[in-house]
Amino acid sequence: MFLFLGAFVLAATAVHVAGQQEGFLSIDCGLDAKFSGRKDTYTNIAYISDSPYVDGGENHRVAADQESFTNDVSLLTLRSFPPPSGLRNCYNLPTESGAKYLVRMEFFHGRYDGKSSPLSLQFELHLGTNYWDTVTLQDTTDDWVSEAIFVAWSSWVTVCLLNTGTGTPFVNTVELRPLGASLYPDVTIDESISTYGRGNMGGNFT
Repeated sequence: MFLFLGAFVLAATAVHVAGQQEGFLSIDCGLDAKFSGRKDTYTNIAYISDSPYVDGGENHRVAADQESFTNDVSLLTLRSFPPPSGLRNCYNLPTESGAKYLVRMEFFHGRYDGKSSPLSLQFELHLGTNYWDTVTLQDTTDDWVSEAIFVAWSSWVTVCLLNTGTGTPFVNTVELRPLGASLYPDVTIDESISTYGRGNMGGNFT
């Protein structure tokens, strides 16, 4: 079951993945394995290939004329799941049973399949067997982000893309971050929460 919230706070550490900052898992979907471990020049976060975490699907890169619509290198590659990939395709993420995490997935179409706008593309995300979110994209330049906070129920947790018959599911990044146990006490193994909205309440004043 999912509830909604407006903002997240990160803390703590958890399972260590080789090539990643302690407690981080940052997956650049569709990234060729030979480039795994590349560091983002802005955040200095190391991104790895998704090959060890998912079965099936196809690697793609967004169209050259769409690259200028994002300044995030991680969004330039993606993995899609066209037929015969099946209706449900999942990423298996390493976790520590009972620990609390934030998972984030980002979607930028970028005309990777040669199709032009409007897209009218829609598919579902599931956290384990539970519905998480519906990704809806109307334009090739749309950027969709889905986030959830959950308590891990085992040493591996699945995040799944479900084909609902309204377009081919795809994903550009999958990121997992550990949270402090005291944060979001309403989140339990039986109840997770997902983002409703986020606002920047800070600013520079002169």
